[in-house]
Amino acid sequence: MKCLRLAALAEMNSGASTTIAPVRLQALLLAEPAGELALLDVRETRWFVQRHPNLARNAPLSGLELQIGALVPRRSTPVVLYDDYNAADGAAQAASALLARLGYTDVRTLDGGLQRWVTEGLPAIDGYGTLVKAFGDRARLHYGTPGLPIDALRARQREGLPTTLVDARPRVEFEFLSLPGARNHAGTELALRRFEPDGAEHLWAINCFSRTRGIIGATTLRLLGRAPDAVFVEDGVMAWGLQGAPTVQNAVPDDELPPESPEVLRRIADELLERFALPVADAAQLANWRADDTRTLYLFDVRPTADPTFAGTAVQQVPGGQLFMHFENLVGTHGARIVLIDDPAHRLRAAVTSFWLTQLNQAEVYVYDGALSPEQAPPAPAATVTDAPKPLDPEALAQLRRNGAVTVIDVGASLDYERGHLPGALYMLPASLGPLAAHAVAGRT
Repeated sequence: MKCLRLAALAEMNSGASTTIAPVRLQALLLAEPAGELALLDVRETRWFVQRHPNLARNAPLSGLELQIGALVPRRSTPVVLYDDYNAADGAAQAASALLARLGYTDVRTLDGGLQRWVTEGLPAIDGYGTLVKAFGDRARLHYGTPGLPIDALRARQREGLPTTLVDARPRVEFEFLSLPGARNHAGTELALRRFEPDGAEHLWAINCFSRTRGIIGATTLRLLGRAPDAVFVEDGVMAWGLQGAPTVQNAVPDDELPPESPEVLRRIADELLERFALPVADAAQLANWRADDTRTLYLFDVRPTADPTFAGTAVQQVPGGQLFMHFENLVGTHGARIVLIDDPAHRLRAAVTSFWLTQLNQAEVYVYDGALSPEQAPPAPAATVTDAPKPLDPEALAQLRRNGAVTVIDVGASLDYERGHLPGALYMLPASLGPLAAHAVAGRT
């Protein structure tokens, strides 16, 4: 395996080939310590969930141009793209040309695509978010976190046994569909609350839609000593609904758990950082990493609301629990550096997030020590496009519209188009502008 890894590294670094063989790619993925590598499945999501290598990220060609800057921010990162067969007219080749236009300098495609990968007996799985979900079940077994079946939860409620039900999903998911009587403290916000048991028989039950966030939430509370008897509700809202029990739509949470003091939170965070030797980065270290163009740096603000002063910087605001749950959608580069920004008074959200991401073993993870100023953050990644057309200001567009000789085409995210777009604008995917030809006629803009 070591020889294969060295050969694969040499192949990726030489620039002599535009493809990489499956067995060499597998050697890179299994390497310890791992170098940086972005493995992107550029097929549409419906095909990705049917079968893919476990460490691949889904970056569909249809939205790749909008997604790639945040997913793989360093333009010299080694990137491997794949589709089904790596055909000359396939998505992988189109994605390779797109990345070259955006300034990515080290791009390969998987020789023979996913079909050759599977034919050579290399592992592939189905599903979405499988890396994190599989990790959640491994964590449950490792830490011995007990589960509470839906039947047992309903029995406790019928018998009047003291049970506090807390939904660990973001508020928008909780409001859409939830369990009757549940409180709502999403992700790492759980750890910031005060847990006061109601008698010896009292039970803290943590739920999500299925199980992963419930497992992580309950395990976190047990490890921190916040609620040593916490359990997760097995298969959560999904199982509750499938068994015919009433769910709540447009839910409003029951009374919130009281917040814990910053002093107590700081002590808990410090103990967690020391107990598991979780690394911390200061301003000087961050400045060095910002200047290092050989490594990828992700900065995530794990607080629940965005800091507007970070607009225009590379800092992404993703609450701690969501950063873990959606890690595969946010961090495209294996082996990168991640710095977590939090309330400097306690840093507990960042410490808990670091605890779990470090065990996931996909990146180097650091808790930022102190308050980060916008000037200390790298600027937001920008694509280098040399052939971009000149911009058109709103008044000039309005005049073209008055003249009636213009076609307006929206190439942003489809969800944004559905939420609102310019009157009469057509929608086209950036990767499939073939229909544009019918509109590109003489005398029309």
